[in-house]
Amino acid sequence: MRIAWRCAILALLAASSLAIGHARAEEVTLLFGTSTPPNTHISLRVFHPWAERINAAGKGVIKIDIRDGMAIANPSNFYTRVLEDVIQIGWGSHNSVAGRFPLSGFSNMPFETERSEDSSVAFWRLYQRGLFDAEYKDIVPLFMQVYPQSQIHLAKPPKALDDIAGLRLMVVAKTAGEVATKLGAAPISLPLPDLYEGLQRNTVDGTVISWTAFQPFKLAEVTTYHIDTRLGTAPAMVFMARKRYQALPAEARKILDANSGEAQSRALGKAWDEVETEARNAAKADSKHIVVDPPAELTAKWQKAVTPITANWAETTPGGKALLENFRAVLTEVKAGK
Repeated sequence: MRIAWRCAILALLAASSLAIGHARAEEVTLLFGTSTPPNTHISLRVFHPWAERINAAGKGVIKIDIRDGMAIANPSNFYTRVLEDVIQIGWGSHNSVAGRFPLSGFSNMPFETERSEDSSVAFWRLYQRGLFDAEYKDIVPLFMQVYPQSQIHLAKPPKALDDIAGLRLMVVAKTAGEVATKLGAAPISLPLPDLYEGLQRNTVDGTVISWTAFQPFKLAEVTTYHIDTRLGTAPAMVFMARKRYQALPAEARKILDANSGEAQSRALGKAWDEVETEARNAAKADSKHIVVDPPAELTAKWQKAVTPITANWAETTPGGKALLENFRAVLTEVKAGK
């Protein structure tokens, strides 16, 4: 009887050990499609280190399998790829998801922001306060950003600095198209990966876009003249489908959350500021490029011309006016170090 009892205990312990070993083997793997070309600064400086931190902290619990390139997800389909569980973590701009994020469009406005770091933190804080809840019912942002402001980049110099009338300017967002129109240019909508070819083949004269697009899309090869102003920007986020996030084990969510949020939004915005500065400085140092800072009177003229875009957005977007006021207030706090 004693021997049988001892055997039963040993069998139970063995079964428990196998169960524990099996549980430890149930590491959750999340596929992160960055939608960025390989060796892109932001991927190497932000996305990969972020994944590596989570993988180190979550060994045996959670693992992020990061994939650069556009084979698995791209700037146009990243949102549906996440919702369809083709990838579990995605990154891309809200502007590429038509009609889904109207209130988040506050961040597109020209002349409203300066540094990506500050505006990205402000964006995250507004999200945390629940001001966008209806827009994010299907997803959970892990961290968010507002790009640095856009400039005018041309294949060749215009007739005059203040004369861009009729120029065909590629845009990737509705607001950028409105800005181009207000300044007398002709907006041309193209997917961002097609911009290089458009400039190369002279189907567009230039673009309204941030310096941050130069490194991944090699725009320095097909532009020569740059008007360094602030003609609007765009929001973006790293996110998961809500149902996929909620299905994660509690420990996995805890590790993911600890490495995301405001601090990671700040890190992403800061990295974009650095990339912007590097691209601008590279153009200034290259004799083939001309970088122009518009005189104060031209900046004032353009700012006056595009101000109605912001006013119209605030008036026609339900909740837009209050949201814009909230953003300005929070951005002021962030700039003050609060």
